[in-house]
Amino acid sequence: MFAGIAAMVGAALPVIPAVADDAPTPVAELRATATESVPVPTDQFIVKFKERTGIQSADRQSSLGRASGALGIAVSSSRTTASGQEVLKMDRKLDAGEATELVAALAADPNVEYAEPDTIMRPFAVAPNDHFYDLQWPHIPGAGGMNVLKAWDVSQGEGSVVAVIDSGIIGHADLDANILPGYDMLSFPEMAKDGDGRDPNPRDEGDATYYGQCGPGSPAEGDTWHGTHLAGIVAAVAGNKIGVAGVAPKAKVVPIRALGVCGGYSSDIAEAVIWAAGGAVPGVPTNANPARVINLSLGAPGQCTAVYQDAFDFARSKGVSVVISAGNNRIDASAVTPANCKNVLVVGATTRTGSKAWYSNFGVHVDVVAPGGDMFGQALNGVVSTQHSNDYFFKQGTSMSAPHVAAVAAMMYSVLPALTPAEVEQNLKATARPVSDCPGGCGGGLVDAGAALANVAADAVPIVPGTPAISGVAIVGGTLTMSPGAWGPAGYVVTEQQWKRNGVATNATGTQYVLGPEDLGATITVTVTGKKPKQPDVSVTSAPTQPVTIGKLTVADPAIKGAPYVGGVLTADVGIWAPAPVNLALEWRRDGTPVDGATGQTYTITDADLSKAITLKVSGSKPGYQPQSLVSEPTGLVVAADRAVTPEPVVFTDAPYTDNDTYVIPEVAGINYLIDGGTVASGSHPATGRVTVSAVAKEGYVLLPGATTWTERFSAKGPDFVPPTESPFTDVLITQLFYKEMAWLADQGISKGWTAPDSSVSYRPLTPMNRDAMAAFLYRLSGSPDYTPPANSPFTDVLTTQPLYKEIAWLADQKISSGWSESNGTRTYRPLTPINRDAMAAFLYRLAGEPRIDNMDLLPFKDVVPGQQFSYEMAWMSEMEISTGWAEADGSRVYKPLSPINRDAMAAFLYRMP
Repeated sequence: MFAGIAAMVGAALPVIPAVADDAPTPVAELRATATESVPVPTDQFIVKFKERTGIQSADRQSSLGRASGALGIAVSSSRTTASGQEVLKMDRKLDAGEATELVAALAADPNVEYAEPDTIMRPFAVAPNDHFYDLQWPHIPGAGGMNVLKAWDVSQGEGSVVAVIDSGIIGHADLDANILPGYDMLSFPEMAKDGDGRDPNPRDEGDATYYGQCGPGSPAEGDTWHGTHLAGIVAAVAGNKIGVAGVAPKAKVVPIRALGVCGGYSSDIAEAVIWAAGGAVPGVPTNANPARVINLSLGAPGQCTAVYQDAFDFARSKGVSVVISAGNNRIDASAVTPANCKNVLVVGATTRTGSKAWYSNFGVHVDVVAPGGDMFGQALNGVVSTQHSNDYFFKQGTSMSAPHVAAVAAMMYSVLPALTPAEVEQNLKATARPVSDCPGGCGGGLVDAGAALANVAADAVPIVPGTPAISGVAIVGGTLTMSPGAWGPAGYVVTEQQWKRNGVATNATGTQYVLGPEDLGATITVTVTGKKPKQPDVSVTSAPTQPVTIGKLTVADPAIKGAPYVGGVLTADVGIWAPAPVNLALEWRRDGTPVDGATGQTYTITDADLSKAITLKVSGSKPGYQPQSLVSEPTGLVVAADRAVTPEPVVFTDAPYTDNDTYVIPEVAGINYLIDGGTVASGSHPATGRVTVSAVAKEGYVLLPGATTWTERFSAKGPDFVPPTESPFTDVLITQLFYKEMAWLADQGISKGWTAPDSSVSYRPLTPMNRDAMAAFLYRLSGSPDYTPPANSPFTDVLTTQPLYKEIAWLADQKISSGWSESNGTRTYRPLTPINRDAMAAFLYRLAGEPRIDNMDLLPFKDVVPGQQFSYEMAWMSEMEISTGWAEADGSRVYKPLSPINRDAMAAFLYRMP
C-alpha cells in the first residue's frame, strides 16, 4: 500500500461521447461581447472644416499647424472622405490623452466644425465554435462565471507556460497542440504502473485501485484521468469545432506526473514543483520550458511540511505562481496541506450560481474562489473538460477550481511578464466579485478574468512621453515654470522633474525654478521622467532657455525722516530692496555734494548745513544683479535751531448741545493751523460733526517731532452719558440693549414716552418709529429752537392743529424733509407711516449739515450699491459710526435699507449723532 496524497476529484462522473449517435450535441452560439478595453492609440484624425466663404487652403493649414504645434507633431492631409471630411495623418501614434488634447485644440479653431480621432476598431472576442462550449458555464459573465470572453479581448495566454502537476496526461485531439514535453516524477514503479521509476514520459497510466489497496477499508476506484481533465480546463484548444475551450487556449501546458496509484509522495511532488519552475533535480534533465504558473489540485490533512515550503519558496524566487486547490473536506483549509503553506495561491470552489460549493474548504488560507461545480441532481452543473479516449467528462471539486485560476494567471503573465506572483494574487483579489454566502471566508471572492486582465492591460500599456516646456524670462531673480506636456496613458503615468543648469542637475525638483546668481550666463533645461508600474522609466528633456541674463533689483525710493534744523538728527529710510539680502551703501549729501564720513543710518545736522538741502543716496548691489543707486527727495532748507518749533494742541469742547460745541486754535509763532487745506485763525470756532485740524510750519520754520493732527467727532449728546440705575420707562429694563441710549433720550427731554393712568411712563422700544415722532425727536435734539410754524401747513396731510405740527413744519423749513410730491402738485408728509432705515439716514445726514467727507468708503454695506437712493447718506452713517449694520457669516455687513427702524435703534442713532 502507498501512503500518499490523493487527487481532489468528485465521484464517478458520466462521460460525454465525442460523437452522439442519437441526438445532436448543442453547438455554441456565436455572440459578440462588448468590452471596456484599453484605449487604442491612433495616428489619424478626422476633421470637418466649416463651409464658409473666404476660407482658403492656407487657412486650413494654419489651423492644423496651431493645433499640432503644441504637441510637437507633424501632420499632413491624407485624403478627403466621401462626406467631405479631411483625414489627417500624424507622424506618430497619439495616446488617449494626446488625442484628446489635439481634438480640443482643433475644435476650438473657428475654421473647424468638428474633429474626432480616426479610431482603430478591433473585433471583440466571441464565443468559440467548440462543440460543447455552451456547456462551459465557468466562462460566462455574471452569476458563477469568470467573464472569460472579456479577458480574451486582452489575451488568451500566448507565450505562457502552465505546469500541471498531477496524474500525467493522455493524448487528446483537443489538447495535443498545446502540450509541451513533461516528465514522470513518480519514483516507485508500483505507483507509476509503467514498469520503471522516473522517466521523460508523463503519460497517465491510470490510477484505478481495488478494495483495500490504498489502506485497510479503502474503496475500489476507477481511473480518474485527473491530469488530463485539469489540462483541458487550462488550455484546451479553442475554435477547432470540437469539444471544449480552455480558459487560456493559447497557453502551453507542461504535464508532470506526480500522482499514481493511491496518490503520490510529497517528496516527488515537491521535486516536481522545483523542476517545473526551472530548478535542478538530481537524475532529471533540466526543464526546457520552465513554467510561470504551477497547478496543484491535490492535498491531504496535515500541516505544511518543510519539503513543500522549500519548494514553494524556490518557485516564488523564480517568479512562479503556485496555484493550489483548497480541498473538498468542508473544513478550514488551515488543516489541509499544501493549501496551508506560504507563498501559494489557494483556490476554493463555487457553483454555477456563484455561491460557495458545499464541499469546498474555506478560511483565511483561501485567497480566491473559482468554478468547481456542484453535480448534485444535475451533471451539467459540473465542470466539463477533456478526458481519456478523446472524450469529455463533467467533474466537480476544488481540483477544477484551481486550474481556472492558473489559466487566468497565465493570461496575466502573457500580457505583462514583469508581474510578480504577489502582484498576480493582489490583482486577482482586487478584481474578484464578492461571494455572499461564505461565512467561513472565501478570500477576495470569485475571480473575474475580464476585470483582472483589463487591469493588467492598463499596466502593460507603455509610457508615451510628453514634450516638456519652460515658460518665463531667463533673468536672474526671475521664475521659470515648467509644463510636463501630455504623457500617456492619461491617469497612469506619474511624472517627476529635475531642473538642470548647462545640463548638470540642480537641487530643484519642483514645477518652478527661481533663477539665482549661479545661473548667470547658463542655459536652463528641465528633464521630466515618467513612471508607471511595470514599465521602464522614460525621461525627456526640454529645449534649453536662452542664456540667463543679469538680474534687476527691485528697489524703493529712499526717504529722510526728521526735521532739518541745526542740531537735529535725520534718519535714513532705505525702503525695501529685493530679492533680499541686498548690500546697501548710504551717502548723505549737502546740496548734492557728499558729506565726508556721512555714511551711517543717521546724520546730525551741523552749522555747515544751514540754508542748504540734505539728500540721501542709497546704492544697492548683489551678485548676479545690476547695481542700482537712488537719491531721495531733498529736505527743506536747514534752519537755525530756534526756528524748530513744536505746535500746541487744538482744544475741543463737546458741549451738551450742538450749539455750544467749539474748538480753539492756539497762537504759536511759526505755525499755521489748517482745516481742509485752508488756514484757520487762532481763537474759538463753532464745531459740528467731525473736525480735523493739522499744523504746518510757516516758511523759514520746521516742525519738531510730535503731534501735528487733531480730530474730534462732536456728538449731539455732549459728554458721555451715565444712565440712571432705575429705568425712566416701565417697559425698558436697565439690562436691555440700548438702555443707556433710551435713558439719555428721556434725560434730554427728547422723548417723553407714553404716560399711563397710573402715571407710569412707557417707551415701546420695539415699535417702529413713525415719521411724526421722528420729527419731534430731531427738533428736540437740536435744542428745541425758537420757531413759529406757518399758518398754512407745508403738507396737505398735516393739519396745523395736529399734534407735532410745529416739529414737522420745522423739518420742512430746515429742508430736512421735503415729503412726497403728489400728482396734483401738492406735497404730503405721511406722518403716521413708519420711517425706513434709508430715509432715516437721509434725515440725520441733513440734520448734520450735509458734510462732505473725502476718501469715505462708499461701499460699507453689501446690500447698498452706489447710485442707490440715499447710498451716500447710508455710507456716511457708517463713516460716522452711527450705524455698523449687521455682520453676515461671510464677514460682510448689511444695512437693511428698506426695513423700518424701531424706537430702540432710533435712540441709539441719535445718541451717536455728531
